[in-house]
Amino acid sequence: MKARPLIGALIVFAAFAAACGGTKNADMAVLKVHKGTFQVLIPAFGELQAAKSTPITVPIESLQFGIQTISWMAPEYSSVKKGEVVIRLASTDLKERLRVELAEMAKVDLEIGKKEKQLEKDKSDVHGEIAVTSVQRELADVYAARDETIFSKNKIIEDAIDLDYQNIRERHFERKKGQLEKRIAAELQVLQSKARTRQMQIKQIQDQLNNLDIKAPHDGMLVINKHWTGEKYRAGMNTWGGQKLGSLPDLTQMEAKIFVLESEAAGLKENLPVSIILDFEPGRVFTGKVIGLDTIAKPLGEESPLKYFETKVALDTTDAQLMKPGVQVRASIFVEKHADVLAVPNQALVFEQSKAFLLVKNSTKVEKRAVETGARSLTLTIITKGLSEGDSVLLGNPAPAQGGRSI
Repeated sequence: MKARPLIGALIVFAAFAAACGGTKNADMAVLKVHKGTFQVLIPAFGELQAAKSTPITVPIESLQFGIQTISWMAPEYSSVKKGEVVIRLASTDLKERLRVELAEMAKVDLEIGKKEKQLEKDKSDVHGEIAVTSVQRELADVYAARDETIFSKNKIIEDAIDLDYQNIRERHFERKKGQLEKRIAAELQVLQSKARTRQMQIKQIQDQLNNLDIKAPHDGMLVINKHWTGEKYRAGMNTWGGQKLGSLPDLTQMEAKIFVLESEAAGLKENLPVSIILDFEPGRVFTGKVIGLDTIAKPLGEESPLKYFETKVALDTTDAQLMKPGVQVRASIFVEKHADVLAVPNQALVFEQSKAFLLVKNSTKVEKRAVETGARSLTLTIITKGLSEGDSVLLGNPAPAQGGRSI
Protein backbone atom coordinates (compact mmCIF):
# COMPACT_ATOMS: atom_id res chain seq x y z
CA MET A 1 0.00 0.00 0.00
CA LYS A 2 1.45 3.39 -0.94
CA ALA A 3 0.84 6.86 0.45
CA ARG A 4 0.98 9.84 -1.86
CA PRO A 5 0.97 13.02 0.21
CA LEU A 6 0.12 16.36 -1.32
CA ILE A 7 1.76 18.15 1.57
CA GLY A 8 3.67 21.28 0.62
CA ALA A 9 7.12 20.82 2.07
CA LEU A 10 10.60 22.13 1.52
CA ILE A 11 13.54 19.84 2.17
CA VAL A 12 16.78 21.70 2.78
CA PHE A 13 20.16 20.50 3.82
CA ALA A 14 21.95 22.31 6.64
CA ALA A 15 25.22 21.79 8.39
CA PHE A 16 24.89 22.15 12.10
CA ALA A 17 26.46 20.95 15.33
CA ALA A 18 24.26 18.62 17.35
CA ALA A 19 22.89 19.94 20.69
CA CYS A 20 25.06 22.76 22.05
CA GLY A 21 27.21 23.07 18.97
CA GLY A 22 30.26 20.92 19.27
CA THR A 23 33.35 21.16 17.20
CA LYS A 24 32.21 18.52 14.63
CA ASN A 25 29.53 19.28 12.02
CA ALA A 26 27.09 16.77 10.56
CA ASP A 27 24.99 17.03 7.43
CA MET A 28 21.32 16.25 8.14
CA ALA A 29 18.22 16.56 5.90
CA VAL A 30 15.67 19.00 7.26
CA LEU A 31 11.98 19.09 6.30
CA LYS A 32 9.95 22.28 6.66
CA VAL A 33 6.39 21.12 7.29
CA HIS A 34 3.27 22.69 5.76
CA LYS A 35 -0.36 21.61 5.91
CA GLY A 36 -1.74 19.66 3.04
CA THR A 37 -3.71 16.56 2.04
CA PHE A 38 -2.70 13.15 3.35
CA GLN A 39 -3.75 10.20 1.22
CA VAL A 40 -3.25 6.46 1.54
CA LEU A 41 -3.67 4.83 -1.87
CA ILE A 42 -3.63 1.25 -3.11
CA PRO A 43 -2.35 0.94 -6.69
CA ALA A 44 -4.05 -1.51 -9.03
CA PHE A 45 -4.26 -2.43 -12.68
CA GLY A 46 -6.82 -4.21 -14.83
CA GLU A 47 -9.24 -3.73 -17.70
CA LEU A 48 -12.69 -2.43 -18.51
CA GLN A 49 -15.68 -4.68 -18.89
CA ALA A 50 -19.41 -4.16 -19.35
CA ALA A 51 -21.50 -4.09 -16.19
CA LYS A 52 -24.13 -6.10 -18.10
CA SER A 53 -23.67 -8.43 -21.05
CA THR A 54 -25.42 -11.27 -22.86
CA PRO A 55 -23.35 -14.47 -22.88
CA ILE A 56 -22.65 -16.35 -26.10
CA THR A 57 -22.62 -20.02 -25.10
CA VAL A 58 -22.49 -23.43 -26.72
CA PRO A 59 -26.01 -24.95 -26.45
CA ILE A 60 -26.31 -26.98 -23.25
CA GLU A 61 -27.74 -29.89 -25.25
CA SER A 62 -24.25 -30.39 -26.65
CA LEU A 63 -23.12 -31.93 -23.36
CA GLN A 64 -24.42 -35.34 -24.43
CA PHE A 65 -22.44 -35.17 -27.66
CA GLY A 66 -19.04 -34.52 -26.08
CA ILE A 67 -16.29 -32.24 -27.32
CA GLN A 68 -16.79 -30.00 -30.35
CA THR A 69 -14.32 -27.80 -32.21
CA ILE A 70 -14.53 -24.09 -33.01
CA SER A 71 -14.20 -23.82 -36.78
CA TRP A 72 -14.77 -20.04 -37.14
CA MET A 73 -15.37 -16.94 -35.02
CA ALA A 74 -16.34 -13.42 -36.01
CA PRO A 75 -13.55 -10.87 -35.35
CA GLU A 76 -13.48 -9.61 -31.78
CA TYR A 77 -15.02 -6.17 -31.21
CA SER A 78 -16.87 -6.39 -34.53
CA SER A 79 -20.45 -5.13 -34.65
CA VAL A 80 -23.00 -7.88 -35.19
CA LYS A 81 -26.73 -7.90 -35.88
CA LYS A 82 -29.43 -10.03 -34.28
CA GLY A 83 -29.53 -13.50 -35.86
CA GLU A 84 -26.11 -13.14 -37.45
CA VAL A 85 -23.72 -16.09 -37.07
CA VAL A 86 -20.91 -15.15 -34.67
CA ILE A 87 -19.38 -18.58 -33.94
CA ARG A 88 -19.42 -21.73 -36.02
CA LEU A 89 -18.63 -25.13 -34.54
CA ALA A 90 -17.50 -28.34 -36.19
CA SER A 91 -18.04 -31.75 -34.67
CA THR A 92 -16.55 -34.90 -36.17
CA ASP A 93 -18.03 -36.75 -33.19
CA LEU A 94 -21.55 -35.62 -34.11
CA LYS A 95 -21.10 -36.61 -37.74
CA GLU A 96 -19.80 -40.03 -36.74
CA ARG A 97 -22.72 -40.46 -34.32
CA LEU A 98 -25.17 -39.52 -37.07
CA ARG A 99 -23.56 -42.01 -39.47
CA VAL A 100 -23.84 -44.79 -36.87
CA GLU A 101 -27.44 -43.92 -35.98
CA LEU A 102 -28.47 -43.83 -39.64
CA ALA A 103 -26.88 -47.25 -40.16
CA GLU A 104 -28.67 -48.62 -37.08
CA MET A 105 -31.93 -47.11 -38.32
CA ALA A 106 -31.47 -48.83 -41.69
CA LYS A 107 -30.94 -52.15 -39.88
CA VAL A 108 -34.13 -51.63 -37.84
CA ASP A 109 -36.07 -50.76 -41.02
CA LEU A 110 -34.74 -53.93 -42.64
CA GLU A 111 -35.76 -55.99 -39.61
CA ILE A 112 -39.24 -54.47 -39.70
CA GLY A 113 -39.55 -55.24 -43.42
CA LYS A 114 -38.40 -58.84 -42.94
CA LYS A 115 -40.63 -59.31 -39.92
CA GLU A 116 -43.66 -57.91 -41.73
CA LYS A 117 -43.07 -60.27 -44.66
CA GLN A 118 -42.56 -63.28 -42.40
CA LEU A 119 -45.58 -62.46 -40.30
CA GLU A 120 -47.67 -61.90 -43.42
CA LYS A 121 -46.60 -65.32 -44.71
CA ASP A 122 -47.41 -66.98 -41.36
CA LYS A 123 -50.74 -65.20 -41.30
CA SER A 124 -51.48 -66.36 -44.88
CA ASP A 125 -50.56 -69.93 -43.98
CA VAL A 126 -52.92 -69.93 -41.00
CA HIS A 127 -55.71 -68.47 -43.08
CA GLY A 128 -55.09 -71.21 -45.67
CA GLU A 129 -55.18 -73.90 -43.02
CA ILE A 130 -58.39 -72.45 -41.61
CA ALA A 131 -59.96 -72.40 -45.07
CA VAL A 132 -58.93 -76.03 -45.81
CA THR A 133 -60.07 -77.20 -42.40
CA SER A 134 -63.41 -75.44 -42.82
CA VAL A 135 -64.01 -77.20 -46.16
CA GLN A 136 -62.96 -80.53 -44.68
CA ARG A 137 -65.31 -80.01 -41.72
CA GLU A 138 -68.19 -79.14 -44.03
CA LEU A 139 -67.53 -82.23 -46.19
CA ALA A 140 -67.27 -84.41 -43.12
CA ASP A 141 -70.55 -83.01 -41.90
CA VAL A 142 -72.27 -83.52 -45.26
CA TYR A 143 -71.05 -87.10 -45.85
CA ALA A 144 -71.14 -88.32 -42.27
CA ALA A 145 -73.05 -91.62 -41.90
CA ARG A 146 -75.93 -91.21 -39.51
CA ASP A 147 -78.65 -93.68 -40.65
CA GLU A 148 -78.23 -96.90 -38.72
CA THR A 149 -80.50 -98.73 -41.15
CA ILE A 150 -78.08 -98.02 -43.97
CA PHE A 151 -74.62 -97.75 -42.37
CA SER A 152 -72.92 -99.92 -39.92
CA LYS A 153 -72.45 -98.78 -36.39
CA ASN A 154 -68.68 -98.64 -36.84
CA LYS A 155 -69.05 -96.40 -39.91
CA ILE A 156 -71.34 -94.02 -38.05
CA ILE A 157 -68.88 -93.85 -35.12
CA GLU A 158 -65.89 -93.25 -37.42
CA ASP A 159 -67.67 -90.42 -39.31
CA ALA A 160 -68.73 -88.82 -36.02
CA ILE A 161 -65.15 -88.96 -34.76
CA ASP A 162 -63.88 -87.47 -38.01
CA LEU A 163 -66.40 -84.61 -37.83
CA ASP A 164 -65.49 -83.89 -34.22
CA TYR A 165 -61.82 -83.88 -35.20
CA GLN A 166 -62.44 -81.39 -38.00
CA ASN A 167 -64.39 -79.14 -35.61
CA ILE A 168 -61.53 -79.27 -33.08
CA ARG A 169 -58.98 -78.65 -35.81
CA GLU A 170 -60.92 -75.63 -37.09
CA ARG A 171 -61.11 -74.11 -33.57
CA HIS A 172 -57.37 -74.76 -33.13
CA PHE A 173 -56.50 -72.80 -36.23
CA GLU A 174 -58.86 -70.01 -35.18
CA ARG A 175 -57.03 -69.78 -31.85
CA LYS A 176 -53.71 -69.93 -33.70
CA LYS A 177 -54.89 -67.06 -35.86
CA GLY A 178 -55.69 -64.92 -32.80
CA GLN A 179 -52.35 -65.73 -31.13
CA LEU A 180 -50.51 -64.98 -34.35
CA GLU A 181 -52.18 -61.59 -34.68
CA LYS A 182 -51.20 -60.71 -31.09
CA ARG A 183 -47.63 -61.89 -31.67
CA ILE A 184 -47.46 -59.92 -34.91
CA ALA A 185 -48.66 -56.77 -33.11
CA ALA A 186 -46.18 -57.25 -30.21
CA GLU A 187 -43.13 -57.93 -32.41
CA LEU A 188 -43.92 -55.03 -34.70
CA GLN A 189 -44.46 -52.80 -31.67
CA VAL A 190 -40.98 -53.67 -30.35
CA LEU A 191 -39.36 -52.99 -33.71
CA GLN A 192 -41.34 -49.77 -34.18
CA SER A 193 -40.27 -48.67 -30.69
CA LYS A 194 -36.65 -49.23 -31.67
CA ALA A 195 -37.25 -47.28 -34.84
CA ARG A 196 -38.80 -44.34 -32.93
CA THR A 197 -35.85 -44.30 -30.52
CA ARG A 198 -33.41 -44.19 -33.40
CA GLN A 199 -35.44 -41.49 -35.12
CA MET A 200 -35.39 -39.36 -31.96
CA GLN A 201 -31.62 -39.77 -31.62
CA ILE A 202 -31.12 -38.93 -35.28
CA LYS A 203 -33.28 -35.83 -34.92
CA GLN A 204 -31.34 -34.71 -31.83
CA ILE A 205 -28.04 -35.07 -33.66
CA GLN A 206 -29.38 -33.32 -36.74
CA ASP A 207 -30.73 -30.49 -34.57
CA GLN A 208 -27.35 -30.22 -32.89
CA LEU A 209 -25.62 -30.14 -36.27
CA ASN A 210 -28.01 -27.37 -37.24
CA ASN A 211 -27.09 -25.57 -33.99
CA LEU A 212 -23.39 -25.57 -34.79
CA ASP A 213 -23.98 -22.04 -36.03
CA ILE A 214 -24.25 -19.88 -32.88
CA LYS A 215 -26.14 -16.68 -33.65
CA ALA A 216 -26.24 -13.29 -31.96
CA PRO A 217 -29.33 -12.92 -29.72
CA HIS A 218 -29.39 -9.16 -30.35
CA ASP A 219 -27.37 -6.35 -31.91
CA GLY A 220 -24.07 -5.57 -30.22
CA MET A 221 -20.29 -5.84 -30.24
CA LEU A 222 -18.72 -9.28 -29.94
CA VAL A 223 -16.22 -9.81 -27.12
CA ILE A 224 -14.32 -13.12 -27.04
CA ASN A 225 -13.82 -14.78 -23.65
CA LYS A 226 -10.59 -16.26 -22.35
CA HIS A 227 -9.90 -19.96 -22.02
CA TRP A 228 -8.90 -21.22 -18.56
CA THR A 229 -5.29 -21.04 -19.74
CA GLY A 230 -5.64 -17.27 -20.20
CA GLU A 231 -5.68 -17.46 -24.00
CA LYS A 232 -8.73 -16.15 -25.82
CA TYR A 233 -10.89 -18.66 -27.67
CA ARG A 234 -10.00 -19.09 -31.32
CA ALA A 235 -10.68 -21.40 -34.24
CA GLY A 236 -9.31 -24.90 -33.64
CA MET A 237 -9.96 -24.96 -29.88
CA ASN A 238 -12.21 -27.64 -28.40
CA THR A 239 -15.38 -26.75 -26.51
CA TRP A 240 -18.43 -28.41 -25.00
CA GLY A 241 -22.07 -27.74 -24.12
CA GLY A 242 -22.75 -24.81 -21.81
CA GLN A 243 -19.32 -23.24 -22.23
CA LYS A 244 -19.28 -19.43 -22.48
CA LEU A 245 -17.23 -18.44 -25.52
CA GLY A 246 -18.01 -14.74 -25.62
CA SER A 247 -20.54 -12.05 -24.91
CA LEU A 248 -22.44 -9.09 -26.32
CA PRO A 249 -21.82 -6.35 -23.73
CA ASP A 250 -24.06 -3.40 -22.97
CA LEU A 251 -21.65 -0.55 -23.71
CA THR A 252 -23.79 2.10 -22.02
CA GLN A 253 -22.54 1.10 -18.55
CA MET A 254 -18.95 0.00 -18.05
CA GLU A 255 -17.06 -1.15 -14.97
CA ALA A 256 -13.45 -2.01 -14.20
CA LYS A 257 -12.01 -5.36 -13.19
CA ILE A 258 -8.76 -4.56 -11.39
CA PHE A 259 -6.14 -6.55 -9.49
CA VAL A 260 -4.58 -5.54 -6.18
CA LEU A 261 -1.31 -7.07 -5.04
CA GLU A 262 -1.85 -9.09 -1.86
CA SER A 263 0.96 -7.31 -0.01
CA GLU A 264 -0.58 -3.89 -0.76
CA ALA A 265 -4.20 -4.77 0.03
CA ALA A 266 -4.31 -3.62 3.66
CA GLY A 267 -7.52 -1.66 4.21
CA LEU A 268 -9.11 -2.80 0.95
CA LYS A 269 -12.90 -3.04 1.29
CA GLU A 270 -16.12 -2.25 -0.54
CA ASN A 271 -17.36 1.31 -1.15
CA LEU A 272 -13.87 2.84 -1.17
CA PRO A 273 -13.51 5.60 -3.79
CA VAL A 274 -11.38 4.81 -6.83
CA SER A 275 -9.77 6.86 -9.58
CA ILE A 276 -9.32 5.20 -12.98
CA ILE A 277 -6.98 6.21 -15.80
CA LEU A 278 -7.17 4.61 -19.24
CA ASP A 279 -3.75 3.53 -20.50
CA PHE A 280 -4.23 5.26 -23.85
CA GLU A 281 -5.83 8.39 -22.29
CA PRO A 282 -3.59 9.21 -19.29
CA GLY A 283 -4.66 12.83 -19.09
CA ARG A 284 -8.24 12.03 -18.06
CA VAL A 285 -9.34 10.61 -14.71
CA PHE A 286 -12.59 8.72 -14.12
CA THR A 287 -14.02 8.04 -10.70
CA GLY A 288 -15.90 5.15 -9.15
CA LYS A 289 -16.10 2.94 -6.10
CA VAL A 290 -15.30 -0.63 -5.09
CA ILE A 291 -18.43 -2.80 -5.35
CA GLY A 292 -16.91 -6.25 -4.92
CA LEU A 293 -13.68 -8.12 -4.24
CA ASP A 294 -12.48 -11.69 -3.92
CA THR A 295 -11.98 -13.06 -0.44
CA ILE A 296 -8.90 -15.03 -1.49
CA ALA A 297 -5.88 -13.73 -3.38
CA LYS A 298 -4.95 -15.74 -6.46
CA PRO A 299 -2.00 -15.74 -8.89
CA LEU A 300 -2.66 -14.32 -12.33
CA GLY A 301 -0.74 -17.16 -13.94
CA GLU A 302 0.09 -20.74 -13.07
CA GLU A 303 3.79 -19.98 -12.59
CA SER A 304 3.44 -16.54 -10.99
CA PRO A 305 4.56 -16.32 -7.34
CA LEU A 306 2.54 -13.14 -6.77
CA LYS A 307 -1.08 -13.19 -5.68
CA TYR A 308 -3.75 -10.58 -6.37
CA PHE A 309 -7.23 -9.76 -5.14
CA GLU A 310 -9.63 -9.38 -8.06
CA THR A 311 -11.70 -6.27 -7.42
CA LYS A 312 -14.72 -4.86 -9.26
CA VAL A 313 -15.19 -1.09 -9.58
CA ALA A 314 -18.43 0.65 -10.59
CA LEU A 315 -17.73 3.78 -12.64
CA ASP A 316 -19.59 7.02 -12.01
CA THR A 317 -19.66 7.85 -15.73
CA THR A 318 -19.16 5.94 -18.97
CA ASP A 319 -17.64 7.47 -22.08
CA ALA A 320 -18.85 5.18 -24.83
CA GLN A 321 -16.35 6.67 -27.30
CA LEU A 322 -13.33 5.77 -25.16
CA MET A 323 -14.46 2.88 -23.00
CA LYS A 324 -14.51 -0.52 -24.64
CA PRO A 325 -14.26 -3.97 -23.06
CA GLY A 326 -10.65 -5.03 -22.65
CA VAL A 327 -9.19 -1.52 -22.46
CA GLN A 328 -6.29 -1.56 -19.98
CA VAL A 329 -6.52 0.74 -16.97
CA ARG A 330 -4.53 1.90 -13.95
CA ALA A 331 -6.37 2.54 -10.72
CA SER A 332 -5.81 4.16 -7.33
CA ILE A 333 -8.01 3.08 -4.44
CA PHE A 334 -8.40 5.71 -1.71
CA VAL A 335 -8.12 3.87 1.59
CA GLU A 336 -7.74 7.00 3.68
CA LYS A 337 -7.77 10.75 3.02
CA HIS A 338 -7.31 13.72 5.37
CA ALA A 339 -7.29 17.37 4.30
CA ASP A 340 -5.40 20.26 5.92
CA VAL A 341 -3.12 18.15 8.13
CA LEU A 342 0.57 18.03 9.02
CA ALA A 343 2.46 14.87 8.13
CA VAL A 344 6.09 13.86 8.36
CA PRO A 345 8.10 11.00 6.87
CA ASN A 346 8.17 7.96 9.14
CA GLN A 347 11.96 8.12 9.45
CA ALA A 348 11.65 11.50 11.22
CA LEU A 349 9.92 9.91 14.22
CA VAL A 350 11.78 8.62 17.24
CA PHE A 351 9.99 6.23 19.62
CA GLU A 352 10.92 5.77 23.25
CA GLN A 353 8.76 3.70 25.59
CA SER A 354 5.80 3.90 23.21
CA LYS A 355 6.06 7.68 23.01
CA ALA A 356 6.76 9.53 19.77
CA PHE A 357 9.28 12.34 19.40
CA LEU A 358 10.46 14.64 16.62
CA LEU A 359 13.76 16.49 16.37
CA VAL A 360 12.63 20.06 15.64
CA LYS A 361 15.30 22.53 14.52
CA ASN A 362 15.15 26.27 15.04
CA SER A 363 17.74 28.89 14.29
CA THR A 364 19.95 28.04 17.26
CA LYS A 365 19.37 24.48 18.36
CA VAL A 366 17.64 21.16 17.85
CA GLU A 367 14.77 20.34 20.21
CA LYS A 368 13.55 16.85 21.02
CA ARG A 369 9.77 17.38 21.09
CA ALA A 370 7.06 14.92 22.16
CA VAL A 371 4.24 14.63 19.60
CA GLU A 372 1.00 12.74 19.12
CA THR A 373 0.46 10.79 15.91
CA GLY A 374 -2.59 9.97 13.82
CA ALA A 375 -3.05 7.96 10.64
CA ARG A 376 0.07 6.25 9.35
CA SER A 377 1.06 4.83 5.99
CA LEU A 378 4.17 3.02 4.83
CA THR A 379 5.93 6.35 4.28
CA LEU A 380 4.11 9.10 6.22
CA THR A 381 2.52 9.73 9.61
CA ILE A 382 0.03 12.49 10.54
CA ILE A 383 1.06 14.61 13.55
CA THR A 384 -2.03 15.66 15.50
CA LYS A 385 -0.33 17.47 18.37
CA GLY A 386 3.07 18.96 19.18
CA LEU A 387 4.01 20.27 15.72
CA SER A 388 3.17 23.59 14.07
CA GLU A 389 3.09 24.61 10.44
CA GLY A 390 6.44 25.92 9.31
CA ASP A 391 8.44 23.87 11.82
CA SER A 392 11.55 22.17 10.49
CA VAL A 393 12.16 18.55 11.51
CA LEU A 394 15.22 16.40 11.09
CA LEU A 395 14.85 13.29 8.95
CA GLY A 396 16.90 11.16 11.32
CA ASN A 397 18.77 11.30 14.62
CA PRO A 398 22.16 13.12 14.44
CA ALA A 399 25.16 11.49 16.05
CA PRO A 400 26.53 13.38 19.10
CA ALA A 401 29.22 15.92 18.22
CA GLN A 402 32.68 15.47 19.74
CA GLY A 403 32.81 17.41 23.01
CA GLY A 404 29.06 18.25 22.81
CA ARG A 405 25.82 16.72 24.17
CA SER A 406 23.49 14.33 22.43
CA ILE A 407 19.80 14.86 22.07
